[in-house]
Amino acid sequence: MTKLNVGTISTPTSSQGYFSTLTALRGIAAIWVMLFHIDVIIYYRELGTLLPREYSGLLTQGYLWVDFFFVLSGFVLMHVYGSRLEQSLSLSTVKRYLVARFFRIYPLHLFTLLLLAVFAMATSHLLPQVMDGSWVNYFDEQAFLSNVLMLNAVGVHDTLSWNIVAWSIGAEWWVYIAAIGLFFAVNAKHPIRTGLIAIINMAALTLLVYSSANQNLDITYDRGIFRCLFEFTIGTCLYVFYQRSVAKQWLGSNVVILTVTVAIIAVLHWRFNDLLVIPLFCLLILSAIYNKSVAHSLLMGKTLQYLGKISYSIYMMHGVCFMLFWFLMPELARYLNITQFTPLQTTIYCVSFLALTFGSAALSFRFIEVPGRTLLRVKNKSSERDNDLKINS
Repeated sequence: MTKLNVGTISTPTSSQGYFSTLTALRGIAAIWVMLFHIDVIIYYRELGTLLPREYSGLLTQGYLWVDFFFVLSGFVLMHVYGSRLEQSLSLSTVKRYLVARFFRIYPLHLFTLLLLAVFAMATSHLLPQVMDGSWVNYFDEQAFLSNVLMLNAVGVHDTLSWNIVAWSIGAEWWVYIAAIGLFFAVNAKHPIRTGLIAIINMAALTLLVYSSANQNLDITYDRGIFRCLFEFTIGTCLYVFYQRSVAKQWLGSNVVILTVTVAIIAVLHWRFNDLLVIPLFCLLILSAIYNKSVAHSLLMGKTLQYLGKISYSIYMMHGVCFMLFWFLMPELARYLNITQFTPLQTTIYCVSFLALTFGSAALSFRFIEVPGRTLLRVKNKSSERDNDLKINS
């Protein structure tokens, strides 16, 4: 029997500071959510489907990979900021943390909103015939300010609008603020308390699911902030168990990561209870970190690493592409007298969507994401110089 090491607490070293294998998983998660929305478009536009829905839920349950992002976000931010905020909860420390998180997510969020505003204005003038019933909801002018202020997951409006995937960004922002207190409650010095917090949040997530209309985790514009909060908290608790090297040898084996991966696919394929993916995602994260064999080599491949690197741009830009294809593709289908996509037409549609998303994501990463974070570093250096001048004067 494998002995489980639960007694030691590891302090991250420079080599442990960045979890490269998790970068690849972010890319996989972003692409899976994108495939979910690619299927949503042709299914609800009555042009076909990528996979027969009666056969498999691999795509229809793709929204669950957003839950992976929430758990992963809690894990990573606990790694990066947990000890810092626990040791020094000064105004300057909190400010640096919030400013860093804001500049990480907001520039691209605002950019996609502006892109969609331009698209909505141009389309309403040039192609007014595409403005069907869904146009009013998706481009609700009253909801634009709520999206700008990242209030798109707290029930201010009764539907998704503008960049429909950005509800999760709004939810994350407010959870980032709540996490300042959370980093004190969850820490390696109190594993029992941390375990209880994880159990309580899993129970709260269960209540959230069974109180929702569809009794699943597809909770977005109305109470999405709670979905994010509970899963983010579970992610922070997971980091404590990582610090204590719980089941490290066992979780690092190729058999375990393969089994966990197959289990996640099974939950999606057979549409088992959505809540099952949360512990499976936790195991996947730890397994990806601990594995130093076959899985590690695959996840460290250049393609997966790059897709993970631009995963936020992939996620946000595919929301923009969603609107383009949602409104323009039915018009093109009518023009070409297409009532149902053939396999070839479905392939062309998918390739077009993927190419546009990947291309725009590569550009937005280079010209929006990276400059946004560079601007933050410049401001921090400027602030430090100002402080030095005050001290020396």
